[in-house]
Amino acid sequence: MKILVIEDNKLAAEHAAAAVGVCGFQCDFARNGREGLELLSKGSYDIALVDIEMPGLGGLDVLRTARKRGIKTYLLVLSSHASEAERIAGLKMGADDYLVKPISIDELSLRLQAIARRLVPDQEAEVLSCSGVVVNIDKQTVRRNGQPIDLTPKERKLLVYLMRNKGRCLSYDSIADHVWGPIDSVGSVVSANVSRLRKKLAAGGAEEVIHTVRDVGYVFK
Repeated sequence: MKILVIEDNKLAAEHAAAAVGVCGFQCDFARNGREGLELLSKGSYDIALVDIEMPGLGGLDVLRTARKRGIKTYLLVLSSHASEAERIAGLKMGADDYLVKPISIDELSLRLQAIARRLVPDQEAEVLSCSGVVVNIDKQTVRRNGQPIDLTPKERKLLVYLMRNKGRCLSYDSIADHVWGPIDSVGSVVSANVSRLRKKLAAGGAEEVIHTVRDVGYVFK
């Protein structure tokens, strides 16, 4: 599932990206309406999250123009405007749904998953499986040798990233960028989270699946 976030506010964009990350979906960004329309026209996005208030080309214009161009992407408005008239305006311009900010990462991620199920109702849930570790991306569940493993959203995102790149050494920087974005003390943050993840996956004496590559990063195998 490929998601486009059209949002000029950096914090709001990061918030939306975090929800997309929880789902395990791919995420691209547009910093304004014009850039968003260009990406929508060129890319094959399943869902676009569209802010209404943007400088230059606003969200309503993005909606209207996208539909005039025949773009079929599911357009989900995220706006601080909560009045009925504003919601109706967004829907009339081509939005498929309209959500009012602020919205929690958990709620937004669940909304995105629900939309994804409607868009591809017959598609089987994406499942990652290796060395007895099974992750159901759609249901956000993790099992090891048949036993459920309780992970935080960040731990689950870390595990998914490692498993999707199994057999490949991932650097501390690449892991940090994918899971957290820009952070300080990259090495210590990544190491601490990998350590916690290892302990949870090793419950019951299961073999190690996340291996350290000294001074480089980690590899799942």
